[in-house]
Amino acid sequence: MFKLKTLLVAGSALFAFTATTTGSAHAWGKQKHHYQKPKAVACYKKVHHPARYKTVTHRVMVKPESSHVEWIPAKYKIRKRKVLISPRQVSYHHSPAQYETRVRRVQVHPASVRYHEKPAKYKIRKRKVLVSKARHIAHTTPARYKTVHKTVLVKPAHTGWTIKHDKWGKKIHCQVEYPAVYKTVAHQKKISHRRTHYEKIPAQYRYVEERVLWRAAKRHKVVHPAKYRHVEERVLVKHGRKHKVVHPAKYRWVKEKVLVRPAKKVVHHSPAVYKKVRKHVQVGHGSTEWVRVSAADGGC
Repeated sequence: MFKLKTLLVAGSALFAFTATTTGSAHAWGKQKHHYQKPKAVACYKKVHHPARYKTVTHRVMVKPESSHVEWIPAKYKIRKRKVLISPRQVSYHHSPAQYETRVRRVQVHPASVRYHEKPAKYKIRKRKVLVSKARHIAHTTPARYKTVHKTVLVKPAHTGWTIKHDKWGKKIHCQVEYPAVYKTVAHQKKISHRRTHYEKIPAQYRYVEERVLWRAAKRHKVVHPAKYRHVEERVLVKHGRKHKVVHPAKYRWVKEKVLVRPAKKVVHHSPAVYKKVRKHVQVGHGSTEWVRVSAADGGC
């Protein structure tokens, strides 16, 4: 059926093209008998545009910048100056120290304090002691599963085309319905959930014997006084002295040549000289283009 429709459309198109071509050939045969002289539709002429210029002013250096050096000599004068002949000197005279013998009380043994202790007394008593605290123990029952089989659609039913051949070997397009495809899959299904219960274990105690203070220890303070003796020793009565003697410095006046102003170099700078110069500068280049004119004006 599909091939038949294609052949019909192709035949219709070929018939229409043949008819059109035939009509055009008849029309062209008629135009040969009625030929007219060609008529100008549009004319063009060449137009030249000259280059464009403008006058600009430039600053031109006539004389460059210059400099010359002038040396100014140093200037001196004579003045008097005080010159040291001998520097200031200092000398010292020492007086010896004076001593005498004196009796002094010297400590032989310092005062001391001793303590006599009376030991403490203890007794034994029983005390309840915690061995282990009360606690909870968790017992967990795991969840249970079983295997369940389920049929799952792999490929749905659909319709398709297939090509077959008849007894003469020609192709035949046949529409075929394909059935749905299923498969059986296994999965785990939870039967019971995980459970946790807690068991309470009470605290455990025991009795222990311990040593307890019954009467505290006591301390008795015993003071032993210090012991002294008299000794002779040499004592400084008057320190040695150091007498300072100053000898002043000696000077004299001398004449000397002193620089008042040092020689220096002075550089004189002359600025550059400029002048303004005018000149013509090309702004745009000349060009040639074709301009359209009417047929009557162009003489076509």
